[in-house]
Amino acid sequence: MRDGRDEPYAPTMTPRSARPRPRPGRSTPPVAATTAAAVAAVLALVLGGCTSSTGASSSEATGASSSNATSNDGADGTDPGDDADATRADAAAPAFDVTGFVLEGADPDVVDASAASLDVLAVDGVLLAPDGAGVGSPSSEAEAQRDAAHARGLQAQLLVSNYDERLGDFSGPLATSLLASPENRSAVVADLAADVTVGGWDSLMIDLEGLSADDSAGLSALAAELRAAVGPDVRLDVALQASTTVEGWAELGYDVPALAASVDHLTLMAYDQHGPWEPDDPGPVGSLDWTIDSLAALAELAPTDQIVLGVAGYGYRWGGDEPAGQLSDEEARDRVEDAGGSARWDSRAAEQTASLDGGEVLWWSDARSLDTRVSLARGLGLAGVAVWSLDLSDPVEVDAD
Repeated sequence: MRDGRDEPYAPTMTPRSARPRPRPGRSTPPVAATTAAAVAAVLALVLGGCTSSTGASSSEATGASSSNATSNDGADGTDPGDDADATRADAAAPAFDVTGFVLEGADPDVVDASAASLDVLAVDGVLLAPDGAGVGSPSSEAEAQRDAAHARGLQAQLLVSNYDERLGDFSGPLATSLLASPENRSAVVADLAADVTVGGWDSLMIDLEGLSADDSAGLSALAAELRAAVGPDVRLDVALQASTTVEGWAELGYDVPALAASVDHLTLMAYDQHGPWEPDDPGPVGSLDWTIDSLAALAELAPTDQIVLGVAGYGYRWGGDEPAGQLSDEEARDRVEDAGGSARWDSRAAEQTASLDGGEVLWWSDARSLDTRVSLARGLGLAGVAVWSLDLSDPVEVDAD
């Protein structure tokens, strides 16, 4: 998803989505706690309510405490003394990581409203060159965002993508021109490593979308080569479009275990389940059931403590007298108020929705949606959450652990 461009991303297949860092070569076989069944069990305890297609639980009430997932009164035959062990483990656990995405051209002051809850400011800042043989230099606007992050004590992460401004969309062929060529990968790695070593950026995120299964080996090679170039102490993340099946990750161009061996975090972009590319099919931006199924599938392939849950902070509208399009959270509420309508919290989706006179339908993911997903992420032991994007979302407010 890349806001502020001519058109929102139209998915081609499945829609898209200061911790100890894993070292290169980390083994990432899934363990028992990351199976789909275990995900479902934890969700049932953390959230309660409706049941998803995996048997996992959606939320009927937001703000559920992740402590529910670990409390034990001994009624199930386990030793209540295990609580003390859990408490000690929790005390030693790394902090829950919160990332806020921001467009390079957004007002740097937008960070202020969320800075107290953030650890990382991820700046959507550089694009692949048209031939895939390099990346552009961060603009002065991107550098202003980097400086805004540092001024607020946040890590500044540079995001690189295959968005093509000529198309107004992500370009699969552009990504392939990079990933299939060792020479092009080497040039891109050199450019990105220089952004860290001399450009003042603290970390990197790879966001290549619209891939196919044929791109998988090249993406894994890019991640490994970039890790080798920046070393083990620079945070390196990769964004993943969402799949609700284990097989779907490979179809989307992701060899998840191979990527997990090279990067610190796998950021699941659990948004754009529905959007303006489906003008006659309004629906949630990223429903809770769909998010749960995507997490369960991803947790079969990578440790949960490497997964960051990407959360939408925006919405879409359909119908009425205008083409379908995107809205910020504030714009969605204003539009409903101006139309004399009322919003409804959909507990199964954990999103706001409204149907207005004239046939307009809105869905948006707001602060309450984020609270629900933070509880979900904490209950599953995920590395954190990442909100797209600060210039569209309600202020990000996440309580410290």
